[in-house]
Amino acid sequence: MTMPEAERERIRQYLVEQAGSKSIEELIARVEDGMQQLAAAARSIPAERFEEHPAGDEWCPMDCLAHVVSWNAWTATAVLHAALTGEVPAGEPPELARDRDALLKEQERSNASLYEHVRAADPGAFLDVRWEHPFFGMLNWREWLLFLRLHALDHARQLAGMREALGA
Repeated sequence: MTMPEAERERIRQYLVEQAGSKSIEELIARVEDGMQQLAAAARSIPAERFEEHPAGDEWCPMDCLAHVVSWNAWTATAVLHAALTGEVPAGEPPELARDRDALLKEQERSNASLYEHVRAADPGAFLDVRWEHPFFGMLNWREWLLFLRLHALDHARQLAGMREALGA
């Protein structure tokens, strides 16, 4: 993915400013809105078309959904650990079943755990603990939490484009 530096900085500033100024409940509401849009976009593509590649696209809808849910699950685990312990666990995103409904259920399960844990965390604790995002630099757990919204929305748009390209 390529992104102009000015766009990267604009998004980074959004993450920093919003994550620092909103309550945990407000951040969760924003993340959940993005997740609902992601789920709606995934469900808008017929299940029997989920493995089809739109013309000129290296990913099919299943590739897109598996990517976003896997990375969101790993990020959610890192966020909740950082928020509660000040440590970011090592690891990689999990390999998940390539089934639309199972992926959406995993996203819901992962989010429920994340929301429960960040609600229990001190909202000002461990904000000095940061880890690298490949486009937006070093982010703390609150910024990563809000990033989940952007990640979900970005891939919801991608899925909507795939639906159109497939004529679904």
